Amino acid sequence: MKFKDSVYLGLDVGTTHIKVAAYNGQGELKGIARVSTPAHVTKDGGIYHLAPELWSSTVKAIQMCVDQLQGSKIKSIGIASMAEAGVLLDASDEPVGPILAWYDPRPGQYLETVRQKVPALDFYRRTGLYPQSKYSLLKFLWMKEHMPDVWNKARSWLHVAEYIAFCLTGNKRTEMSLASRTLLFNINQLDWDHGLAREFGIKSELLQPVVPSAKVCGTVRKEASEYTKIPEGTPVTIAGHDHIVGSFGIGGTMEGDVTNSCGTAETLVAAIPKMDMGQFAEVPIFTIGCHVLPNRYYTLLSVGTTGGIVEWFLHVTGWNYEQLLETLSREDVATSGLGFYPILYGDRGTENSVQMGWFGGALTQAYPGQLASAMIRGLCCLFRYRMNVLKEYNIQTDRLLVTGGSSKNPFWMQGKADILNRPLQIVRDSEGVARGAAILSAKANQFMGEIPIPPSVTVTPNPENARQLEAHYEQYLKNIDLFRQLSVQ
Repeated sequence: MKFKDSVYLGLDVGTTHIKVAAYNGQGELKGIARVSTPAHVTKDGGIYHLAPELWSSTVKAIQMCVDQLQGSKIKSIGIASMAEAGVLLDASDEPVGPILAWYDPRPGQYLETVRQKVPALDFYRRTGLYPQSKYSLLKFLWMKEHMPDVWNKARSWLHVAEYIAFCLTGNKRTEMSLASRTLLFNINQLDWDHGLAREFGIKSELLQPVVPSAKVCGTVRKEASEYTKIPEGTPVTIAGHDHIVGSFGIGGTMEGDVTNSCGTAETLVAAIPKMDMGQFAEVPIFTIGCHVLPNRYYTLLSVGTTGGIVEWFLHVTGWNYEQLLETLSREDVATSGLGFYPILYGDRGTENSVQMGWFGGALTQAYPGQLASAMIRGLCCLFRYRMNVLKEYNIQTDRLLVTGGSSKNPFWMQGKADILNRPLQIVRDSEGVARGAAILSAKANQFMGEIPIPPSVTVTPNPENARQLEAHYEQYLKNIDLFRQLSVQ
């Protein structure tokens, strides 16, 4: 059979959807399919997945994508997924028990126990993380107490992406960027921290050999080939943690590249060299882990639930997003006497933090357009405030790549460029994770030389707006400082 094109599959097993996309050597999308990620909710507020359902849904998405690729040769597969969540397997390599979702709150009951045994700073210097309920260690502790029969049967454990790779290849491996989200991986030694595992009674046999991203972990078995329609012998790569794979997928490949992902929640991912973890005298508000690129690390910093604030505003006003954009087109985001002051406030140690925000100024004289403009301006101030956290730790921020749903708001993006007084690159590739996974698989097999970069639009700052927003930012700092002073009294 003569093939018209060679393609690379990227799998993105995410919180809400499982996506499979095919890209050619130029990084062009040739096929895509998505299905909903099956999840279940318990009476006590828990959220979990079932391994067989994740596998069957992934197979369905693969089949749907492959059906679009008639005449194309699938040369490799890369798999990314949500981090922290994983599958316990028994002695026969069959799944046992549920997969606690990364956002399942129930393991939070063990936070105090974990902090008492190992100080947060010690955790951070070893793992790049501070204790939170989402990390895998807390899930292990929950399973040990609440499902002892399941725990006692378990002989191995795999993150979701690693489990899908196991189903395809029969090989069990753990990838570094995913291991970096367990609270049990030593990012200095690039291996499991068996001292931490012993401290919490975690069986070392559960933890699989660690491999870097962009390394072939096996090839598609005959049985899996029959299920998926992927040719037997096709090489498989575990791409890694979806946030980091997505940053790579949209072009965040160099030290100093910062990816600003803007959805309901907003994050900053910065590519960095290896850091001296002993330099930290206290735990910072960002986490550090192994990047999907060799000999590189990343910082991951939450900006806040900024998209959620906009959704709240639309709910209150009764507007749709088009009405918001039309209103903003008539306003000047850089000028107004009205202020909006968002801040993430609370105890991050117990995760009892909430997205705070308040309006200030002559509210009784304000009309909805001014409120909308003030909201966007305040969100831009919050963005700069969080970017400055990286600056305080001398983390390079040479290039800023913005992606996600909020990047389609031109007034918000212009405001970000203005308040930083530097250009932004807007990357409109909604499948950055799947794209990154596909490219990493091609690189692992040396099928691809130069990494194809998706197209982007550059937003340059307006000098006059930058000057005016400087005054707003100073006012923002004064207001949140006052709020903190009042909140501790």
